[in-house]
Formats: sequence, C-alpha cells, structure tokens
Amino acid sequence: MTVSLHRATADDLPAMATVDGRAFGIDYSDQDLTDLRLILDPDRFVLARDSGTTGGGTTGGGATRGGATRGGGDHAAEGEIVGVAGSFPFAITPPGGAPIAAEGVTWVSVAATHRRRGILRAMLGDLHAGYAAAGTPLAVLTASEGGIYGRFGYGVATTGRNVEIDRSRAVLRADAPDPGGVRFASTAEVRERVPDIHRRWCAGQPGALSRPSPWWDFALLDRPHQRRGGTSRFHLLHADGYVGYRLDSGVCRVVDFFAVTDEARIALWRVLLAMDLVTTVATGAVADDDPLRWLLTDARAVRTTRVGDDVWARVLDTPAVLAARRYAVDVDAVLEVRDPDGYAAGRFRLRGGPDGAECLPTDDAADLALDVPALGAIAFGGTRVHTLARAGRVSAADPAVARRLDAACTAEREPYAGTHF
Repeated sequence: MTVSLHRATADDLPAMATVDGRAFGIDYSDQDLTDLRLILDPDRFVLARDSGTTGGGTTGGGATRGGATRGGGDHAAEGEIVGVAGSFPFAITPPGGAPIAAEGVTWVSVAATHRRRGILRAMLGDLHAGYAAAGTPLAVLTASEGGIYGRFGYGVATTGRNVEIDRSRAVLRADAPDPGGVRFASTAEVRERVPDIHRRWCAGQPGALSRPSPWWDFALLDRPHQRRGGTSRFHLLHADGYVGYRLDSGVCRVVDFFAVTDEARIALWRVLLAMDLVTTVATGAVADDDPLRWLLTDARAVRTTRVGDDVWARVLDTPAVLAARRYAVDVDAVLEVRDPDGYAAGRFRLRGGPDGAECLPTDDAADLALDVPALGAIAFGGTRVHTLARAGRVSAADPAVARRLDAACTAEREPYAGTHF
C-alpha cells in the first residue's frame, strides 16, 4: 500500500465529505455540498490517497510510519481518499495591533482504516510548509480532541465559554445604562451592514477572527437542518452591534453576538433579556470577560455551563507574530523558541510596549526559553507566562524578566475568536 499527498480539486468534494462525515458523524447532503462550495476552496486542501484501494475498499499492506509522500499529477490522482486537511483564509487580531493573516485549518481527518501511519503528520506538514512559504505567520484551528495538536506546535490561544441565563432572575440593576438603538433587521439588511460592524469589532477584540465575504453568504443561509428544532434565525441590529438568535421551546439560543462598544453590548443584552415566553437565554457567543453579570442584581442568574479551549495557534514566524501586537508595559527580553519543525525556532530579542514592538533574531543569551505551543498560548494574551512557568513550559534565567514579560503580555480584553470553523 502506498499513500501519497495530492491537492484537491472541485470534483473531489463529495469524496472529501465522505471522509469528513465518517470522522465527525455528519451526513452531507447534495445541498450541503453546494453550500460548502461558497467557502471551501479545493486549492487550500491536501488529500491523502491510498493507491492500493479503489472506491470504498481498503487493501492490506505494508504502509510504514514514514507517512505519505507527495504525489504528482494531482488532477489524475487515483486511489481512495483516506485523509483530508485544508484551511480557510482568516485574519486574527493581536492585542492592540492590526489583524494578521492566519490560515484556519479545518476538515482534518484520517480514515479509521489508516491510523498510526503518519498520514496526519504528513498532511499538516505539507500545509505548514505551504503557509510558511507564502509568508503566512500563523495557523489556527479548533480541536475536536485536546490531545492531538500540541505535538504539531499548536497551543491554546483563546478559550470558549457557554452560558445559560435564567431570565426570571436576570433583572438589570436600576443604575444599568439603557442606551437603546436596537431594532429587528432582515437577513438582506444584515448581509449588507453587519460585515462592517464585525470588521470594526475585530479591530478592537484580541483573538477575533475575520470573516471573508463568502463566509457571510454561507453563515446566513439558515437551512432547516441548521436550526436543530428551533426557529429560523432572527436578527437584532444596532449601529455598533449585532445578535443572531433562534427560539426553541422557551430557550433563546444566541448564535452570534458582537458589539463594537459597551453601549451597543448593553443595549443588545437588554432586548435579549426582555423577551416574553423565554425562560432561558443560552449562548456560546460571549467572551469570558463579558460584563453581563455585573449589570444584574443577581449575578448567579448567569450560569457557566462550559469553559474550554477554543482557538489553537501554531506560530510559523515568531518575529512577525510578536511584533504585530502591543504590550501592556515596556518589555525587553530575549526569547529562545524551540520548534522541532524549525519554522518558529530561534533566539529573538523582543522590545515592546504600549506603542508597538519589534522582534529580531539575536545571538544574545536567552532570558526565557519556551516551546512553540507555549508561544502560541501567550501570543494573544490568553495564557499567563507565569502560569506556563509554574508548569515548567517556560524557563527563565531571571524570574524578574519572566514577571515583566507576564505583565507585558496581558491583554486589555480576554482574547475571544467569535467564529467557529
């Protein structure tokens, strides 16, 4: 058996969906595939093909742990697709800085018949090499399992949080602002106006992921199976914010919530908490530091049902990522980054502060040493340097320098992506 890597073509999408569906328990319909073509570019996907299989069967064989090889003649490739991986083009916002390019790795799956043969490592290696060659400084993903991606250089950059709000107890304080300005909007108006609001929100939210124009077309399709028993998607619009939600047997399920200003955020919460015949507002679309509970007379009305990793970041260009952000206090430190794949590896002097930063290679002695997953974890302020040092993931020649870097990397807001992919 020989497994080789090939670029996907548009004709490969049905077979790709079969591999992905088997891995994640999804039945893709013909309509789903048509919809996915809005956002899925086959040129961004790599396929692992087993030339010893045809159609649905798998032959036995002597595949080794060396993994897959790069195949030629992609458009004439034969053999069953046994692995898929690709990406969406995003940008992600560093603390205080302008968004930087990031590839959002997705649809990562290997057939159960072909596990432990190095296929995943080969596919991710191929993707990472392509991103680095193109000058993309970062890859990001959301992980179906927490133990997989650290060994490929990914670290948890942002966390996700699900909350349920008991509307009968969610009484706003008498002194809570009441800015108003919220109204219902049609899907057509949302498509026209909300992408700009989202761009403005991203600009000020560390960890926020951009949404390319086709992403909005896809997100607003609102197919019946996406509703999961709920209503079609309703829209609340503010000049500086947006909420998309569904109603389902007394539960208001918020699927999108972003606000450029605190006034817009409070105004949108007021409307959500004022709905008749709603007992619970449930959402995974709020940051960990959302101020809602501080607006209520009873903070226990907001119950967190899940906190966990959300976006994982794989740094491919250390100077580009660290220089793109701003730092809470002035810092001057030499970091030694360990990366077995070499992309982020090296020794770099980071000089930064509230007004900007530079990060350049250096031969000076290192003040701190860390591996590339730890670098991804601290890059957007989601994990404390001090916490990683306590876990042995960061070592410091001088604890005072580690404390300084810890203070410098703290973001004004908790990093939050706002887009699941």
